[in-house]
Amino acid sequence: MSTPRTALVTGAARGIGRAVAARLAADGFAVTACDLNGDRLEAALPELKEHGEVRPLVADVTDLDYMTAWLDRQETPLTALVNNAAVAPRIPLAELDADALADVMRVNFQAAALLGREAGRGMCAAGRGSIVNVASVNALRGQPDMLHYNASKAALVSLTQTLALEYAPHGVRVNAVCPGSTWTDMWEEGGWGEADRADFAGRIPLRRFAEPREIAATVAFLAGEDSSYVTGHALVADGGLTVRM
Repeated sequence: MSTPRTALVTGAARGIGRAVAARLAADGFAVTACDLNGDRLEAALPELKEHGEVRPLVADVTDLDYMTAWLDRQETPLTALVNNAAVAPRIPLAELDADALADVMRVNFQAAALLGREAGRGMCAAGRGSIVNVASVNALRGQPDMLHYNASKAALVSLTQTLALEYAPHGVRVNAVCPGSTWTDMWEEGGWGEADRADFAGRIPLRRFAEPREIAATVAFLAGEDSSYVTGHALVADGGLTVRM
């Protein structure tokens, strides 16, 4: 009897994380969808469950004690971990203080590093597993007013490469996805309308934003067996944006 495939997706209540949870569930993973916002996660759950087995976990990914205790309670080690939870406040460098920088690094990088360490213990013991870190094209190119975010995503790529080397002898793969502009409700909440979307899309070689499901497909590829010989890689999914830059 085959061992069931299990996945933990952080930041799964909306946007890319929600699409990833849905895709992995559709691919046959038993998915734990983790998010700090319990109301938003509860609202997403009915749609997520239409794709397969999904259970909610309302948790703060920066609370290492809680997340470690959750991992310890699982019957088997995770098959896949997707570190997607992130924050991205726009702060000009002149206004960026140490606390704001630390807050972004704690969510975007530190939580992924420590969760990757703790989940990696079980994966290495089992001799299998895949970790996918959701970085950004901002890891590869600068953007004004986003030093804190850019640095955190660049750190995720470095984390990916380092863990890939450390875990490879144990049969565990670690990769990253670097999405470009992906249309989610966060853009609309930021005041972007259709005219803004069309104007910005004109700068992208493919002339459009990514849909969350498209980024989820790249994550699913790296989390699954079709990428069994891929590790330490940062897969750019940006419609050609960084090439043009």
